[in-house]
Amino acid sequence: MSMTAVDNLAEVAAAAYRLTTDGAITQPAEWQVALYARLSQPEADAGDLLLAPDGAGKTEAVLIPSLGFRRGGAPHRLFLIGPDGSPLDEPLCRLTPYLRAWVGADETPRTLCLDYAEDDADGNVCRRFFPDGTEDPHIETNPLEADVDLILTTFSRFQSLFFGAGGVHALPSGLPTEDAEHHQRRDLFFFDEAHSYQPDAFARFHRLVEFLFAEDNDIFVASTTMPPAYQEELSFLDVIRVPERPDAPARTLAHVPAADPLAEIEARIRREYFQNARVFGVTESVADAESLYARLASSYPHSVYLYHPSLPADARRRTYAQLRELEKEGEGYLLLTTGDALESSDLDATVLLSTLCPPENLIRRAGRCNRRGEMPSGQLVLVGDRFAPASRPLPKAADYLAALGEHSGRTFDAEFWKAFI
Repeated sequence: MSMTAVDNLAEVAAAAYRLTTDGAITQPAEWQVALYARLSQPEADAGDLLLAPDGAGKTEAVLIPSLGFRRGGAPHRLFLIGPDGSPLDEPLCRLTPYLRAWVGADETPRTLCLDYAEDDADGNVCRRFFPDGTEDPHIETNPLEADVDLILTTFSRFQSLFFGAGGVHALPSGLPTEDAEHHQRRDLFFFDEAHSYQPDAFARFHRLVEFLFAEDNDIFVASTTMPPAYQEELSFLDVIRVPERPDAPARTLAHVPAADPLAEIEARIRREYFQNARVFGVTESVADAESLYARLASSYPHSVYLYHPSLPADARRRTYAQLRELEKEGEGYLLLTTGDALESSDLDATVLLSTLCPPENLIRRAGRCNRRGEMPSGQLVLVGDRFAPASRPLPKAADYLAALGEHSGRTFDAEFWKAFI
């Protein structure tokens, strides 16, 4: 897909990014500017597969032009749909300030709904932000109501919400408008982390995306490590392929075979963790993360944290927000977490110690090591000599394990490891 920016649009896009992100992003990349040129128009539509490296800014590239300022018409209403198991803490933490920025800039209220599960009242959130700086954190509204701007949910929950309400024909964008001159708001379905689906879930995901696309809805599917076979199934979408940045953050890879990976990770944490470092211990299961936490909590009582999807929603979100705040202040911490929680986060490790995992998980976990490039190089250490029983079969497992040994001590190259997916 050829993407070029229109005259003067780079400056307009940069201003929108700076205002939305409170200056955290001062200059969008060329491909982000091109997306801004298309999606910020009143009659914009989309049917795209966005393949981009970890940390490239996929979410901002879709969200800022789609939900931002009303440039002559109604913006999109956006559904951000994560895979099942994603805790959704990262988008809730990161995107809430964006909505506040838009409210302050154009004095139009914005509403965010996080709908995690029907039976999890504590996990669900609905907030409306007003131009005077106030907010209503407990509004009673259905996520499918017309005045909701951003809906955060998971794949299975979205299926229940969407088809339980009648599908596309029950959505506000599917209803006739009394004013033909009025720009009717379109719904945009943004499937994030689409690389995370297992084969059975991907089949259901593919059917849903195909149905929405056939019904002339706007679709974005975003992925870091989507297997080629999955990409072929989505060939009806236009492909936006974002290359690795030439100045991508550096990290070194080491593989340490170990019969007892948890004991090895614990020992390395005790050697590697020091003040102002951020050391992560990553496991495949909640039980293993909790075991590491129990072993280490008494040694680091003021700086050790446990984070995984099974924690109570309020406590988990407080922990995530605290970790992000520590990073902003340049403080260190020790984190024990699971792979699914880490891979859907925006956290940044100095040293990342992980149990042995499949290549696609390795690539995504590497994206959380020296994520913001603030160090000359991060350290990524993979520990173990066999995969957990719950891991899916790996057709190239032997070659992958051999490559880990050969590349131990080298600079991590995401493109090389994609060959094993």
